[in-house]
Formats: sequence, structure tokens, C-alpha cells
Amino acid sequence: MITISGNQTTDVAFTLYEKTTLSGATYILDLYSNQNHNHTLLWLTGDTTNNNMRYNYFPIDITPYTGSTLIGGTYDYFVWQTTGSTLSTTGLTISDIVESGLCEILLPNTFTGTTYNNPKQEFTFE
Repeated sequence: MITISGNQTTDVAFTLYEKTTLSGATYILDLYSNQNHNHTLLWLTGDTTNNNMRYNYFPIDITPYTGSTLIGGTYDYFVWQTTGSTLSTTGLTISDIVESGLCEILLPNTFTGTTYNNPKQEFTFE
């Protein structure tokens, strides 16, 4: 599972090289919300690794998308390979997915626990 924090840039590790079949491929990150079932597409650019045959680190900043399309919670994610310049998965096939998994998006002031008040004590379960 990958974790992306809101209002900051998060370096996220992917292993894309081993399944990439396109020469000069660029990558699209497709985030599918498990809460509201919206898709959000982002370009993965700026690989910061020295050895991309082993893994890739991409800086991801979701700040422009929060509040409009991204909410805090869990997402299924898919990384698509493409040679196109349009941020769209139209025309891509299932064989163009080079990685998939679960993602958690943490936004500031998002409380996921439950607080129970007791006259003598306060308990928070997370």
C-alpha cells in the first residue's frame, strides 16, 4: 500500500520498469476512490531514482486536487503506460497497466478514529 499526504509533496515508490513494454513510455496514475467511486488521473513525472530498473520514486503533490476530486480515504490505484500526451486512459487496454494496488490519502484535519466521552476519562480508538 502506498500513502500520499495532502498539502505536501510525497515521494512514492513504484516498480514500473519490469512490466513496461513501450519504448519511451510515460505513466498515468489512476486513483479510484473506494468512498465516492470517482477517478482522478495524474501524470507521474520527475522520477528521482538512480536505478529505475529496480524501482521508481515519483514526487506526487495532490494539493490541486483536494476538495474537488480527492477526499481522504482509501483508493485503488493503477499505473498505466502510454506514449500519448493526453491525460486519459481512453484507448488503453488492461495490458497497459504496469502496477496496481491500494493507496491511502491522508488529508490535514481528517480524523479517522472514534472518540467516546466518559465523565471520568476520554478514550480514542483508531
